[in-house]
This record gives sequence, C-alpha cells and structure tokens, in this order.
Amino acid sequence: QHSAEYQQNTVLYATMPHFRACIYLTGEAQPKDAAERMSYKEIDKIGQATNNRFLIHHNVLGQMGIHFWSRDYVEVVKLSEKLPPSQMKRAMEYILFFYQGIAAICLARQTHDLKWRAMGEEAATWLSQLKSVSNWNFENKSILLQAELHYLDGDLELADSAYKASIKSAHDHKFIHEEALAYELYGIFCYENCQADKG
Repeated sequence: QHSAEYQQNTVLYATMPHFRACIYLTGEAQPKDAAERMSYKEIDKIGQATNNRFLIHHNVLGQMGIHFWSRDYVEVVKLSEKLPPSQMKRAMEYILFFYQGIAAICLARQTHDLKWRAMGEEAATWLSQLKSVSNWNFENKSILLQAELHYLDGDLELADSAYKASIKSAHDHKFIHEEALAYELYGIFCYENCQADKG
C-alpha cells in the first residue's frame, strides 16, 4: 500500500529536497508545514524502497545544492558520486555536472589532485557541448567552468576575460543567481591574485 502511494506521489516527493534547499538558503531553520518536513533520509528511504531512481536523483541534487551554495565542495563531490552513472548524459542533468565541475576545479586548485582536474575537465567538456544545443541556457555555465580551468592552469589573463564573459552572459540571459555566482568566483580570483581593486 505504501509503495503504491509513494509511486503516485513521486513528483511531490521529488520536489521536497529542492524545497528544503530553498528554505535553507533563505536562512529559515525548518519548513513551517508538517507535510513539507520530510527529511533527506526519509526521502532516500522511500527512493531505495521503491527503487525510484528519479526520486533518488532529485534527493541528491537538493542536498548538493545546499552544499554547493555553501561552498562545501568536498560534500558536493561525495554526493555526486552517489548517483548511478547514466548510460547517456541528458540535458536535464546539467546542474549535476555544473555543481560537480565547479566543485572539482576548486578542489583541484586547493589540493593539486589530478582526479579533481579530470572531473572538472569532463564537466567543462559536456557543458560546452550543451552550449551548442542551447546557447541561452548553457553559455554562461560553460564559460564559467572555462574561467575556472584557466585559473587552475595559471592563465590569469584568459581567466579574467572568461569570468567577465560569464558574468555578462548570465546577466544577458537572466540567470541572476548564476551572475551572482560568477561575480563571487571572479571576486575570489581577484583577491587570491592581489587584484582586489578589480573585484
């Protein structure tokens, strides 16, 4: 009986992790309505019990969002590795690769570990391919990953240009939160390279 109920309410349960992430990012401690208080563990339990990959996927993405916007990049990568690899990368999975790519490249800069570089490069390549499918949706994300890779390579001039291009693209295409992210990463780049007057 519970299994049938869970299957019927898959989309409702799949929205809960994203709702919880939004609540967290606004600074609220907990959702106010009891129906919206289902924890990530409870949602994961339902996903595992019903073998519902869609629900598991969205539950992990919701958690990744919280850790990504909090700059907890180690946890972002750990969570991304929980998702079973798709046989074919789909456009709807872009956010997974975007979060994973930014996180991995930042970790590569901090640790000089080649596995993080490889993960970041794979994400950048895929976002670049998506840009050819929909420039409006993916240009700013692709350019931001390229900026981070240029920074990782020590090519500060190309990195500087790419950060600015990503900011402009996000602004032009109305992705305000990603424009803010590009500004934040550009600010970090400027600060870490003694160019605070730019940022």
